Formats: sequence, structure tokens, C-alpha cells
Amino acid sequence: MSAPRWMRALARPGARMLPPGEVEARAVVLPKGDRRRRPTTYLSASRFEEAMRCGWLARRENGLGLSADGQAALKAGTRGEDPDPAARHREMEDRSLITPDGSLRTARANRREGPLGPWLDGLEPHQRQAGERFISDYHQSTLMSPVTRNWSPTAQRRSEGRRKGPEDAAVSALAAKDRVMDALDTLGPTFARVIEAALVHEDSAAALERRFGWAARSGRTVLGLALTRLAEIYRLV
Repeated sequence: MSAPRWMRALARPGARMLPPGEVEARAVVLPKGDRRRRPTTYLSASRFEEAMRCGWLARRENGLGLSADGQAALKAGTRGEDPDPAARHREMEDRSLITPDGSLRTARANRREGPLGPWLDGLEPHQRQAGERFISDYHQSTLMSPVTRNWSPTAQRRSEGRRKGPEDAAVSALAAKDRVMDALDTLGPTFARVIEAALVHEDSAAALERRFGWAARSGRTVLGLALTRLAEIYRLV
């Protein structure tokens, strides 16, 4: 397995990468970081986000360069090895989970997975706690229940009895739904849309910027502000 072309180009002395949106929709690698020169290679927005999550890129003067992990991945790739970024960036931790019967249990989970995973490096502790609390309430609530016809062969048919509705939901699920809706109402329309896009729809930073028409590389800043406001609502700060 050889290293990606963009990695080899970025490893050249003085080369710099510019994120998507600065020159064009894709990320570009420029010789010597000179914007007047033609890019040597390109990287799609999704691949750029993946490289950032893997920790392969680091801030440098005039743009981005390969980080220490990026240099290691480059060397592994040139030797024909699989750098296995998923394993290298797996960070396991104990989490308390609520089972369907309402009891608590502890499970090992990768903190890099889930809606907050791509954002963790830029979050303060209170922002992360607020995001995790919102996600927990959302998953406990009835908001994830399907509202369209279920055509699965195992789905209940009308002849098999009364269809279950919101009134059949557990009291804890209804309480979680109320907490989610109260938090969104208190956030206000702007921050509520940001929280929903990032934590419910799991949009990336680039997707947030496109969705709301923000300037490039501003998605993390705005999400941080929204999570800080959410932490205030939850009385975490």
C-alpha cells in the first residue's frame, strides 16, 4: 500500500495545504505555500475532514503541513504497510448507558465515535458534557421513533392489534423528549439549528459552513458558541 499522492506532495520542503474554501471547493497542496503557483495535487472536502480527524495535518505558517502522525503514516505507506488510522486514533473510555428497562450499566466505548467525535479536539470540558447530555436525551426520547410506514417483513400489521403511538412510550422517554425540546427552545432558532445539524444530523464542519453560508473554517467556532450556550442552559458553567 503506497502513501496517498497528496501526502507525498505535502512532504516536499515548504509545501503547504490550504483547506477547502480558501482557493476552491477542494483542499489544495501548493509548492512552497505560494498561492500564485499551480497546485500540485488536490484533496476532496470529505478526505480533508478524514485527514484532520486522523491527526495527519497540523497548522503551519501559510497553511497546513504534515503532523508527526502524518509523517508516520507517510513512512508506513511508502514501506507498503497499512497505517491503520482507525486503530491508532481509537480512544477507549468507560461510559454509563441506560438500558431500555431504565437500569444503568457501564460499557467501553471509543470517545472518537459518535456525533461529538470529530469535534473533540476543539471542545472545552463543559462543551463536551453539554453535547453528550443533549445526545443522551435525544436517544432516550421518542424523537427517533419512525413516523413513516414500516414495510419490513417483521413489522406489526394493522390486523395484529392497535399500532403503538407516543402515548405508549415510557415516561422516561417522554421526559427526555421534553428536555430536548426545552433546550432547543431556550437556545433560540440559530443555535438550535446548529446543534441539530451537528449532533443529530452529524454534519461535518465543511457541511455546516455550506448549509448556513458561513466563512470557511468557522464551523468549529460557531458550534463551540452553541455548545457553551447549551452548557449554560444545563447549568454546567
